[in-house]
Amino acid sequence: MQRTLLSLVPLMSVLLALTATGTAAAPSVTISASRPIVVYGGSVSLSGKIADSSAGQTVNVLAEPSGASSFSALGSVTTTAGGHWADAVKPTIETAYEATWMSSTSSTVTVKVRPLITLTLVNASNGTFSTKVTAARSFAGKFVLVQRLSSTGLVTLKKVTLDANSSASFRVRLHQGRSRLRVVMPSSQTAPGYITGTSNVDSRNDSRAAPRAAVAADKAASCAWKQPESHP
Repeated sequence: MQRTLLSLVPLMSVLLALTATGTAAAPSVTISASRPIVVYGGSVSLSGKIADSSAGQTVNVLAEPSGASSFSALGSVTTTAGGHWADAVKPTIETAYEATWMSSTSSTVTVKVRPLITLTLVNASNGTFSTKVTAARSFAGKFVLVQRLSSTGLVTLKKVTLDANSSASFRVRLHQGRSRLRVVMPSSQTAPGYITGTSNVDSRNDSRAAPRAAVAADKAASCAWKQPESHP
């Protein structure tokens, strides 16, 4: 009998360890982001749930922007029915977020940020454009790429260096018929804290009629030209 009891001790220890591990794995407060990437100036919704599903509980939201060494308090929200909570944030640079409830801390979610890039036609007669990159810091001395959509895909026309205001003016030759241009700032120029940014697409038609074949090719190629969603 004594031997039987002794042999059960290791088995009970294993079962207790497994039970404890399973309990510890369940988070007491959760967090998720409505989207992993935002353009500078945009908002993201954070949301989650507490373990006891009760309303009226306080959940604290913490943030750690790129370049910071630790999390700091961002604000607090109150849970609603079912223990759910939500908060809207506007990260100005890549930021990690956590939620705390009582003595529990959630996992971490990170929201990446693209700089806001605008492209404006200044003078159609000589193909002069201006571009500006906006974020929480200056991009003076960095460069952007001017790209054209052609029948074979994207063609990089030139590299333009930004001035002290993170702006630049440049000239390109506008094609007969439909012309589509954009500006891209690669991650090598936006980092740290930002990922690849893309401007609005400037699309216009020349007063002269374009050949039908060129128009058809332009429409086919446009399907491949989209704003990147998840890659730097």
